[in-house]
Amino acid sequence: MIDMHHAGAIAFSDGQSAVQDNGLMLRALQYVRTIEGIVINRPYDEALGFEGQMHEGVVSTSLGLRGIPNLAEDLMTQRDIYLTDYAGSRIHLFGLSSGHSVDLVRKAKARGLQVSCSVPVLNLAFDDRALVEFDSHFKVMPPLRSPEDQEALKAGLKDGAIDLIVSNHSPLEVELKMLEFPYADFGAIGLETAYGLINKALEGTLTTEELVRKLAINPRKLFGLEPVSIREGGKANLTCFLPDHRWVLRREHLKSKSANSPLIGVELKGKVLGVVNNGQAWWAD
Repeated sequence: MIDMHHAGAIAFSDGQSAVQDNGLMLRALQYVRTIEGIVINRPYDEALGFEGQMHEGVVSTSLGLRGIPNLAEDLMTQRDIYLTDYAGSRIHLFGLSSGHSVDLVRKAKARGLQVSCSVPVLNLAFDDRALVEFDSHFKVMPPLRSPEDQEALKAGLKDGAIDLIVSNHSPLEVELKMLEFPYADFGAIGLETAYGLINKALEGTLTTEELVRKLAINPRKLFGLEPVSIREGGKANLTCFLPDHRWVLRREHLKSKSANSPLIGVELKGKVLGVVNNGQAWWAD
């Protein structure tokens, strides 16, 4: 980890997998402390969520699907907070979906612990009722939770308990989604539609400036990346967008090689017009 840090690595994780072993997580937290690094972990206890298909609740029971309880996330969130406190280190909890987990992070921050977290766009825009038609494109990890959890996530964004909004972009081959719901893989693409969806879902909750902070400014600050500024002679790293433009996503709009999006046919608010970065420019249409 130290060698990777000197080579430019700014954070360490096990990718989409949640670190299950307590000792391994503790050692990782202790090691990154020496280099002022940060560990990223998706809080999910695989034993508690074993063979779960969606959020455990009224909807999962009515559909006859095995549920993934909030406890699977809450328990590991609490574990990671305890270990971070013990190690005197830093952790980022990736992809929270449970209202109780947000409250645990809020209390940890109040105690001065170096704990941050993020929430996926889809979890802010939809709840578990989106799965009543067995649409496998809404089968994501973390799962879409209850309406109460969804409101708690929005409150966490507003009061600062949640630091970042992430696309949770998970491209999959079509064959992995076009299956009976229990056999379909978890995941949905979201990078191209993240802004339009979250701008609509959080209308009246966050201002445009607050939304940009959660999507673009806070991530750079959290991971120690150079802040972006617009100035003559500076490095151009810009996204141009129309915040009030309403449009409907069509399959032909997607530039991704994967099309596992639950948003095809859905109206979005806010459209990215172009990106300038690394000496290159891309413009929509």
